[in-house]
Parts: sequence; structure tokens; C-alpha cells
Amino acid sequence: MTPTLRRVWWVMGAATLALMLWFIWSGRVHDEPEPPAAAEAVPAASPPDAPVHAPPESTDLPVAAVHGSDEIELCGGQWVKAKPDGSIDDEDFARVVRLPEARARVIDDLRADTSEFARAASIQLTLVGSDPASPAVAEERDSLARMAATTGDPQVYALAFNTCGRVQPTEGACQLLNPEQWARLDPGNATPWLFALAQAAQRRDAAAQSEASFRISTSMLSDQHFFAVPGLVIDHMPSDDASMPAALMLASEVIGVEAAWSLPGYQALYDLCKASTLRDANRRQTCTAVAELLVEHSDTLLERGVGIAIGKRLGWPDERIERLRGEQTAYFFSPGASTAQAPVDGCNGIRRDLATVIRHARLGEAGALREWVAQSGKEAADFILAEREAQAKAAAAASAASAAR
Repeated sequence: MTPTLRRVWWVMGAATLALMLWFIWSGRVHDEPEPPAAAEAVPAASPPDAPVHAPPESTDLPVAAVHGSDEIELCGGQWVKAKPDGSIDDEDFARVVRLPEARARVIDDLRADTSEFARAASIQLTLVGSDPASPAVAEERDSLARMAATTGDPQVYALAFNTCGRVQPTEGACQLLNPEQWARLDPGNATPWLFALAQAAQRRDAAAQSEASFRISTSMLSDQHFFAVPGLVIDHMPSDDASMPAALMLASEVIGVEAAWSLPGYQALYDLCKASTLRDANRRQTCTAVAELLVEHSDTLLERGVGIAIGKRLGWPDERIERLRGEQTAYFFSPGASTAQAPVDGCNGIRRDLATVIRHARLGEAGALREWVAQSGKEAADFILAEREAQAKAAAAASAASAAR
């Protein structure tokens, strides 16, 4: 697997992973941890300049009769040389799988689609690897924001709103978008209200914070639509083996772009549910509903981790906290969830990772975890035991490090 795929594939990239792990594990050390500072996402690999919007002369690559021990076979009989550490150079991978041509074909295919969301996704795909401050990117971003301003599709609005998240809200067409309109298009979804809560907290608007927190607590689900575009990209790629490596890398590039999205107001939510505020019965009821929502009905492991952290503050039984954490840790290291910890294994790894992206697009990341838990054959006691063993190892390591200092 290439360094880029390993770097951007798991969940939402480095920023989200760091936040997720902080929320999951912070409760072990402190009863009242401080909210994490936002981390910088690891950028996706930059694509070659100016992709050619035309099919390649041939999709068949010459294959040598004999391959060296330092070469790895990708899907469809394609071979690429590995570096001494076993990784694959991004440029070599892109050249072998004809990534620029594949990207251009997918963009053209999405632009020609009758679906508004597909056309919106084509704009996002053109932003991969581009300088966010460049005039061309600003023009594409404005085009997406203008599309969202008149759309009835909540996925289009979510895509535009999040793409605008890294610019000032008064810049260009992005100022046309707001979380309240997203909420009107996506009733029952807590995600836009999480953004509304963060904005209200910044304004110190207590009434708006109360409204947003109530809306979150009464929502049916929290859906960021994070894997919708990667899933759509895969749908628009050919399904033959030779196309699978490029399909996975294109999906991973989109995940890298989305890792740079602004995140909802978790800090504001965490402040809302501080231990000092939970003595109020109404606030406690709201925070209980929010924690249950994020644990049971969110679409990302990050939000599930936030729900677990709030649940710990609420005094959920230790067995439930340990089971939830144990499930998440076990899923994180399972072969079907990530290759970040696995050795390169050519087409088998590509096929497995592609299936995981598709599964996350279909079920959401947290939904895929729940499916994995149900199919794992493990009991709650197994996850609890694994979590306790992990805690014991962490405590022993911390003690040894302290003694060494």
C-alpha cells in the first residue's frame, strides 16, 4: 500500500484520528479533561498537474516476464517496485495505475450525471491536491456554494458547507450557507445543529445554544455524509480488477480532502455537558440523550467516541464504557477496518480496503463497526476483558516510563 493510502485512509485522516483517540481515552486519566485543540489534517497526495480529460491510448501495461523480489503485484496484473521499507512511492503507484487518466474520466462522468450530488462531487474531486488559496479553487468552491444555496438535496448542502469550512464565512458565495438551512433540508439530523451550537457558543448566545442543544438531543441520527463522495467515486469507476487500485486511491484522495473539513462543535458540546453543569436535571437529561444519540446513531467513530466520553461523565456503568471502548479498539485493529497497521499485501489489501470504503459509504463508519461486532462472534465480556487488559498494559507502561524518568 502506498504511503498516501496508509496516511489518509483510516477514518478521516490524522486530525480526526487524533481527536477520536483523545475522546476515547481521555476519561481514563482525568474526570474532567480539557477539550482537544484542533489538529492539522495530513494532506492527501498532490495529483499530477492538469489531468488530461481523454481516455488513455491503452489500459494494458507491459508486464515483464520475470519480476524481482522487490516488486508487488497490484490487481489486474500490474506490478510496482517497493522501496526498501516495503512501501510504494506515490508517483510510481499513480503512474502504474494511470491515476490522472482515471481521475479525469471520473470527473467527466460525474459532470455528465443527472444527479445534482454527482455534479457537486465532481467539483470536490477537482480540488484534490490544489492550493486552497488559489483563485481557481476559490472559483470552484463558489460554484459549489451557489449550487448548494438553491438545492433541495441535503448531501449537496453538506458537501458545500463542509468544503467552505476552511474559509471565512464572509468570503465569496460561502456566506450564503448556514447550518440552519442545512437543518431544514435534513430534518432529524443532529450534525447541522452541532455546527449551530458551535457558532452560538462563539457569539455567547445562550438562547441559540439552548435551541441547538435541544435539537441535537431530539434528533434521530447524526450523519456528516462523510463517505458519500468516496462511495460515489467508486461507483463511477469500472469494476474490473485492473481499475481497483486507481479506484481506491481516488477514494482515498477524497477522504484526505474531507479530513481537512471543519468539524462540528464538539468542544461546545463537551462544555455543555461538563460535570459541573450536570447537577441541573434538565441539562443532565439533554446530555444523556446526546450521548445515546452519538453512541448508537452517529455515522463516524469520532462522534461515537465523543458520546462515550460524555457517557462517562454521566456516570454510565464501567462495564458499558469498557465494552464500548473495547469494541472500538478491536474494530480499529481488525483487518477489515484499516491497513494502517498491516503489511503490504498487494491486490488482497486493495480489494479489502475498497470493500471497507464501500461498506462505510453504505452503513456509515459506526454502522460498519456495529455490523462487525454483530458478526464477530464475540460477547460483551470479551470486549470488556480486552479493554481491561489494554488499560492494565497502558498503566504498566506509564509506570515504567515514570520510573525511568
